[in-house]
Amino acid sequence: MRFDTHRISAFLVEEFQRAKLDVLIDDGDLKHVRTAAGETAAIYLVETALPTSELRYLVETNTTDNIYTLFILWAELLMPANGTRYKPHDYMSSLLALHGEKIYAYDPYGGDQLVFPIYFEREYGRHARNIRYGEPVVAGNLACHAVKVSASGLDGVWRMADFESRASAQAVNGRPMHDPLHAQLALLGVERKATPEATRIAVKRAYRKLARQYHPDLNKHADTADMMREINQAYEAILAGL
Repeated sequence: MRFDTHRISAFLVEEFQRAKLDVLIDDGDLKHVRTAAGETAAIYLVETALPTSELRYLVETNTTDNIYTLFILWAELLMPANGTRYKPHDYMSSLLALHGEKIYAYDPYGGDQLVFPIYFEREYGRHARNIRYGEPVVAGNLACHAVKVSASGLDGVWRMADFESRASAQAVNGRPMHDPLHAQLALLGVERKATPEATRIAVKRAYRKLARQYHPDLNKHADTADMMREINQAYEAILAGL
């Protein structure tokens, strides 16, 4: 582990302790932390690209052991720059599926912004994503949840951790502001309707239109197959989640 990652490792330990969270294991680039709710999260500080097969092995092993997983990547070495457009590939697509269209990153020399989410925001009809760096995480918001993933090589329900505040994810009227299907609906160009059935009808209509536009037999563009695969995965996730 590099000295720069050591700096982030020490910073995280201090932040968790300040938030009254127990650091059960501190092995440099791997930490086990007990959340406020009593779950155990395994946090990996990542300096090199991880193939999907290794990501799956870590997540699957931890899930079996009732441990939740969180990956934090070195921003300068592994992540696209803030404000750019970028098409995620292989391991990035896997991380986006696991962490909900964002990837957590660290910057050893980022001042107050040492650990933060990077959002890969979809734009209807485009393959590349808009890259937006989020605000610094709050260590005390470390929380765990189950994630259903349908991405290639990662199919399954996995135990994952993140720094999203469940309290701050509530709107004034008490309804959740964070829609777990937001990214999938956005890809199909559909807004959630008043009822699940109305949403389902709108999704099916949009899917048929996109399938005609991006089906490899009808569109010979080089990126068509990848886009059609993303559309199919989004469609299946929406129907399963409604």
